[in-house]
Amino acid sequence: MSLPSTVTPNPSVAISEDRIERLLYSLSALADIGEATTAGGSFETTARELLHLILGTLAASKGAILLYDTASEELRPLVARGIESPPSIPLPSGVVERLRLSMKPLDLLSKDHVLTDLVLKEQDTFAALQARLWVPLAVGGRLVGVLSLSNKFGRGDYTSDDLQLLATMAQHASLALYNFQIIGEIREANFRLKRKVLEMQSLYDVGLAIGALHELDPMANEIIQRAVMLLDASAGVLFSLEKEGLRVAASFGMDADYPPKALFPLDQVRPRAIHEIVIAEQRGCRLNERAQGGARNYAILPLIVSGQVVGALMVCDKQTREGYAPFTEEDEQFLLALAAQAAIAIENARLHQEAIEKERIEKELEVAAAIQQRILPDSSPVLDTVETIGVNISCRQVGGDYYDYICFDEPKLGLVIADVSGKGTPAALLVSTLQASFRALVESHDLAETVTRLNKVIYKASPSYNYITFFYGVLDLETRLFRSINAGHNDPFLYRPRTGEWRGFGSGGFCLGMFDWGTYEVQETQLEPGDLLFLYTDGVTESTNEQGEEFGEERVRALLAETAHLPLAEISARLSAAIRDFVGAAPQHDDLTYVLARVK
Repeated sequence: MSLPSTVTPNPSVAISEDRIERLLYSLSALADIGEATTAGGSFETTARELLHLILGTLAASKGAILLYDTASEELRPLVARGIESPPSIPLPSGVVERLRLSMKPLDLLSKDHVLTDLVLKEQDTFAALQARLWVPLAVGGRLVGVLSLSNKFGRGDYTSDDLQLLATMAQHASLALYNFQIIGEIREANFRLKRKVLEMQSLYDVGLAIGALHELDPMANEIIQRAVMLLDASAGVLFSLEKEGLRVAASFGMDADYPPKALFPLDQVRPRAIHEIVIAEQRGCRLNERAQGGARNYAILPLIVSGQVVGALMVCDKQTREGYAPFTEEDEQFLLALAAQAAIAIENARLHQEAIEKERIEKELEVAAAIQQRILPDSSPVLDTVETIGVNISCRQVGGDYYDYICFDEPKLGLVIADVSGKGTPAALLVSTLQASFRALVESHDLAETVTRLNKVIYKASPSYNYITFFYGVLDLETRLFRSINAGHNDPFLYRPRTGEWRGFGSGGFCLGMFDWGTYEVQETQLEPGDLLFLYTDGVTESTNEQGEEFGEERVRALLAETAHLPLAEISARLSAAIRDFVGAAPQHDDLTYVLARVK
């Protein structure tokens, strides 16, 4: 029986007690990091705990964790220890990619590493950070940030075990920080989503509120109050754009600077951005004037309808728990949606008011047209010596043409035709003045005296730019002597079928209402049986077709000569039809009036 041999251990595979202790310490540190990442603290608290554990485990004196901001392409300090006011560091996309791929601690004192160019370029920044080691914090294809460590206590070197442990701890820290970032982004996305839902609901409520209003003033007040409330502002103004400038449609909290209904020329309205940016360039702007010592912060948006600026919406001084704050891009986007809704609502209200006003005017014009029709004869007088017929067609509901018959107690008949300069309601009002005045003066058988006095009345009753062309004739029904005055009117036609002769009536004077002085000359013409007398306004001869050609005097003469043997009503019907056929689809530009008279 042999005894067992004694084996001496191989020194090459023996593990020193120091190494075992170091490994146990490392495992303990990793366990602490795992506990720190799952403790449920805040982002910054967790990051600060991780940095504390890493620095303590590696006996490093100072360090910082910096997060990478993709928008600004720079590393921004999250937490630091032993470093006062750690700086941000620009990090171009190429460096980001090299850091992400390296995935191991980088000794910044070595001569060859991926950050060599950046360290040389940002020497002062790295000096302020007191960086010796940089450890990329990355998950998958995303660089979360960088762990920056200074020298170890006593300026000892980092061992290979230190670097290996640091890489492992950095992986744990990367996952923890990445998870916090993702959770933060999800929360931010949820917050933005909830805010958008709230904004949409608010816009819907605003639409219902202002949609129920049809008058501009209450609608403008509702819009500005809603805008101020929804943006947590303290004041606001709604402007409407007019030819003369910007008018205050509604004001909230700013009545002293922007009184309701006040009109500001564009170059005088403040702030200047309202004119120079919002109106001129049709885009919104945010002004943080408080940051430069100014009085207010502003968010200003244009009101646009069909590509045209119709006004501006301005809110001032966003309020927070910390005091006044500048308006954000999200505030501007929300205000833009509100401004678009407000612009449409205001335009609809304006159109609604215009429709109401148009309806009111149309009703008034209907009344005025009915009154004017009573001014004109409703029938022609029936006489043994002469037969007459009159026609009046206004180009609008009311017109500026006038004709009349005057039947005297003596066997005489007065024929009147007139044309007031201008069209529409102003001309119709002057026609009423002419008819009333003429009827009051016509009892005098002295034609010259009647027209002279009538001219003075019209001169006093009408503005300087209005005048009346006027023809007045009196036919003695026994002698057939026709005495007339032409005050600047179209020369009437006298046609004698028996001889084919044409005569005119040009004697008289200037138009009524042009001057308050002057006399009028009376023309005497002996009429004969069968004579056809045609009094008319320029709407007859100047009726224009689609080619721009006028009906003209020659066509009137030709038609009268051709139809002179027909009944007077037939002559009138053919003349009206001829004018209508000639004009075709062209619009009527002037009132059309004529009087036909034939001596029996």
